[in-house]
Formats: sequence, C-alpha cells, structure tokens
Amino acid sequence: MTGAIRANHAVKRSTPPRLVIFGASNIVSDLFDCALANGLVPAKVVVHLPESAGARGISLAARINALKGLCAAPQVEMLDDFQPGTAELYLLGPTTPTRANLAAELERRFGLRYHTLTHPTAYVSPLAQLGQGVFVGANSVIGPGAVLGDHVFVNRGVTIGHDTHIGAFSRIQPGANLGGLTRIGRGVTIAIGATLLERLVIGDGAFVGAGAVATEDVPDDVLVLGIPAKFKKVL
Repeated sequence: MTGAIRANHAVKRSTPPRLVIFGASNIVSDLFDCALANGLVPAKVVVHLPESAGARGISLAARINALKGLCAAPQVEMLDDFQPGTAELYLLGPTTPTRANLAAELERRFGLRYHTLTHPTAYVSPLAQLGQGVFVGANSVIGPGAVLGDHVFVNRGVTIGHDTHIGAFSRIQPGANLGGLTRIGRGVTIAIGATLLERLVIGDGAFVGAGAVATEDVPDDVLVLGIPAKFKKVL
C-alpha cells in the first residue's frame, strides 16, 4: 500500500458516522448532545411536518445554532428530498407515540434500519435487550433482563427495573422509576417523575401522569394521575 493510499485509508477510517434524525422536536438537542458524546456527527435533520415550536418552545434553527463551535451545522432537509447515503445512522426525532406513523412512512419509502443511541453516562446491563432506534439518555439505568422494543425513548435519569418489558414507541420521561417484572405496552407514556411498582401491567397507549405512583395495573388508552394513580379519563 503506497503512502497516499494509506493516508486516504486512514482518513476514511477516522471519519465518524453521520447521524440523520427524522423529524424535529424539543428533544432534538438531547439527540445532538448524545451524538457528540458518542463521537458521532449530527449531520442532518429531515423534516416531515411544518415546525411548531410553541409559545415557550425553541426553534430548530436555534437548536442548530447552539452547535456552533462544536461541529458543523446539521443540514435541514425535507423528507421528500431525502435519499439514504453512506456511513449514515438513522434515528427518529419526535418522542410522541404518533412517531409510529413516521416510522411506517420511512419503512414504506426506504426500508431503513435504525441506530440505538445510548448516552455514555447511562448504564445498560449486558443482560438487557434494546431494539432498533432506542434512545437512552444521560444517567439512566436499564436493569438486567429488561427488554425495550423498537423506538422506545428513555429520557434522562430514568431507572428501569430488572426483567421489565417496554413495548415499541413508548416513552419514559425524566426521573421516572419503573419497578422490575413490569409489562408496559406499545405507545405508552410514563411522564416526568412517575413511579411504577413492581409486577404491573400497563396497557397499550396508556399515560401515567407526572409524579404519579402506579400501584395497580393500568388499562389500555387511559390517563392515570395522582398518588396512588387513579383513572382520570379515556384517551
């Protein structure tokens, strides 16, 4: 191998993978942060819906601008203009359970596989199983025997007990604590600071409100609030 070829080979090997995020949301800064912490380049945000940051939200442009001095600004591209490239890793940006619709559209168009992104300060037991597209935020703990389905989003400072199973497209918000041997359905939200005791069953589409303490099973598609958590309404 000549010196020039060796140099080119070294450059190619040292180039970090490029992270492509589908869909913008308020959580995209966490994805940028985690990408940088893992030595990845947040290269592109592919937008599929008109932006709606809300009155107290922060725009995608502002979140990208915050990366100045840390890395090159990610490109913003519309979904209709996107084509998969080389050395790309893919992740969903929105955290709401409706992101299943985005995943279905991407599957129809491109048949992508997704990257599992874990913050370096998180602990994931080697006896746990994480599906594709899972995100695990800073200082979270995933216990042994836990199983996280595709595109489960685990925010910062979450604990997930041993042998707990979480269905696809569910989201666990900051500071939530999930007891062991629990079964959580598909598209479930466990809100900020909520606690689930051990051996519970949380139905598909259920929502356990912020700070709630669930002491008994929760049916499909209902909101529970309070300590102990009680039925509030059907979603």
